[in-house]
Amino acid sequence: MFKRNFIPVFILFIIFLFVMKPGIVSEGVFNGLKIWVNNMIPYLLPMSILSNILLQYNFLYRMSDKLSFLSNRIFNSKYAFIPYFISFVVGYPSGAMTINTMASYKRIDSREANSLITFTNNCSFQFMAGAVSFSMLGDFNLYKYIVVPHLLGAVFIGIILRKNDIHHTVINEKKQKYISFYDAFNSSIYKSVASILSIGGVIVIFSVFSNFFDNILISASEYFSLSTQLSDIIHSVSVGVLEIANGCSVAASSTLPMDVRLIIINFLISFSGISVIFQTVAVANDFDFNIGNYIFYRVIQGIISVIICIAMLILHNY
Repeated sequence: MFKRNFIPVFILFIIFLFVMKPGIVSEGVFNGLKIWVNNMIPYLLPMSILSNILLQYNFLYRMSDKLSFLSNRIFNSKYAFIPYFISFVVGYPSGAMTINTMASYKRIDSREANSLITFTNNCSFQFMAGAVSFSMLGDFNLYKYIVVPHLLGAVFIGIILRKNDIHHTVINEKKQKYISFYDAFNSSIYKSVASILSIGGVIVIFSVFSNFFDNILISASEYFSLSTQLSDIIHSVSVGVLEIANGCSVAASSTLPMDVRLIIINFLISFSGISVIFQTVAVANDFDFNIGNYIFYRVIQGIISVIICIAMLILHNY
């Protein structure tokens, strides 16, 4: 009885909370819409449309065939470089969107899609170098301590999955029938807009939750009289686990030493946050997505990225 009614009761509690605190809700909604309109739509929508068009033709797959000797050796997957590259350029959750498109056109099966999504759905270079290093931390040169651990961490996850024999490549070798540009363009618009709207909804609702959570954490740190540094660590990690951009901003603006800030940011970016995980769920709807497996490897990638970051900081005597 309780299990069956837990979700409806929980939703009713959230609605009651939202009614009681309209100011926090409004601020969270506007912040979420700002992130969606200013950061997601301008970069994700056009790239999503273009990549969806490309993925309906054989060009990218033929390019991957030429690199398959490397991709197969490292990841035991012929097409791993396609979503890995697109996510590097566009960021979360474009890698998942690309894999979903590949699965919908029967280029990969559900098992391979679940394997690929764990290490090719990554953060963009632009966010790590521009937004975090340059804008938040105030030093563009710090990007190497974030980009290298994040991307290497993803590669290590791919290698781990290969050794565990999770990959199972089944490619549709049938000759693809001709697709007109008009049909490819129209279907890409539809898929991309639907995905962007789903992502926008997730961003807005998690922005509201993040706003509530932020207020609770500030009140709790004042009540328990925590030290400034401990409070900053708890605050940045807690907010970042919920929503990556806010968490990175809190960590970057804290009073913590720069190396500690970089370590926290590395974990948050590689884990990606619950908001991005829900965005990934929203776009991964054309194959049987294993969310438990995905979250587990996001945590592992976060830990690997932290270890690489610490090693780099030690080597550079930072």
